Amino acid sequence: MSSLAMQWRALRLAAPTGSALWTTTFALALLLALAIAVRLGSVEAPLAEWMRALVQPDHALRSTLIDVRLPRIVCAAAVGAALAVSGALLQTALRNPLADPGIVGVTAGAGLAALIGILFFPERPAWVPGLAFGGGLAAVTVVLALGRARGRSAGPLRLVLSGVGLQAICFAGTALLSFLFADRAPAFMAFLVGSLNGLGWHEAALVGVPTVIGLGLATVVRRPLDVLLLDDATAGGLGVSVRRARFGTAALGAWLAAGAVSVAGLVGFVGLVVPNAMRMLVGPEHRDLLPVAALAGATLTVAADTAARTLAAPIELPVGALLAMIGGPYFLFVLWRKLP
Repeated sequence: MSSLAMQWRALRLAAPTGSALWTTTFALALLLALAIAVRLGSVEAPLAEWMRALVQPDHALRSTLIDVRLPRIVCAAAVGAALAVSGALLQTALRNPLADPGIVGVTAGAGLAALIGILFFPERPAWVPGLAFGGGLAAVTVVLALGRARGRSAGPLRLVLSGVGLQAICFAGTALLSFLFADRAPAFMAFLVGSLNGLGWHEAALVGVPTVIGLGLATVVRRPLDVLLLDDATAGGLGVSVRRARFGTAALGAWLAAGAVSVAGLVGFVGLVVPNAMRMLVGPEHRDLLPVAALAGATLTVAADTAARTLAAPIELPVGALLAMIGGPYFLFVLWRKLP
């Protein structure tokens, strides 16, 4: 057996058994999180009552359920799934366990572009997702270019530091816009910290369509994604154009993150915590990793949004801040383990 075949076989054997069990477990966890999210909120009623409201047109709770609660829950699930899979793709593209849409600047770039669209093209809300995708893709391109500058290899630390620097520049631009347009500060603050408050079916479509498309494309190209986990020479020997595959994977990650940012603002750390945790459960092979990551990301974000709506009621906490309280310590832990 050739050395290339042996490395490929080792990669395929690296995944722990039981991925189907974990997929089922997180699917059930998501259903539980959805049921709790429907049950709890400013208007509370037994779950059976909400189910009756879903099928009875004249039910007193129907408007609250259909127009307020369900679209927000759908947005939370789509945002969580998109960010988790985006993180998994960026970690593969950059071969860096510390990569996520926020840390490497994708979220900040997409957010700045989306904010520009919201400010200067308010009559064109359909442009916001496209602008967000362009900003996220530009951020990925800059990080990859800096990682390859002067022919040097794109090491994990170099890529992370490039992303952190780019993130600082984008945040500076966002802060400048917030200062210049201070009359819209409340809306800006919700965008900057990440919030799902007030989202409806229009926003659900804005994030849902890119998420479904992105998940579908990631599933179709999962074999090249697996090959990218190998070193560049080995991946090239298996017939994969490494540079093209790496950029395409990063672009797909940017697409997913941009859809999430365009409706939820700068929600962070889902793309870092979830893919790392799921790799420990199901291994690196994307056939197993991507569906579990999507389910776990959706579950985490739905649960966090439910907590944001209920912990300090009637005050609503920003879901981005709650997720950062989870992701920040985890990032420090991963940093401590991975770097000398």
